[in-house]
Amino acid sequence: MNSQTKYKDKIIKELQDMPDEDMPKLLEIIHYLKTGMKESRKKVRVKKGKDPLFDLRNIAVETGIKDLAEHHDHYLYGVSK
Repeated sequence: MNSQTKYKDKIIKELQDMPDEDMPKLLEIIHYLKTGMKESRKKVRVKKGKDPLFDLRNIAVETGIKDLAEHHDHYLYGVSK
């Protein structure tokens, strides 16, 4: 049994105990993780002489936080909103 099969078996075993009403949320989480992993594997290509700050849109990481810019002090330093 290879390591990938072991992980799949462990995941399936964990799913057997999961309540049916939690399954839609779990599916969302799995989709989010798969999407995030694919995005993190992409290499950011920067042309010579080009400032990477001008390419932030392509290197940004999706956090799922809608008010990150507005409440950045809260997320970075724990300041109350």
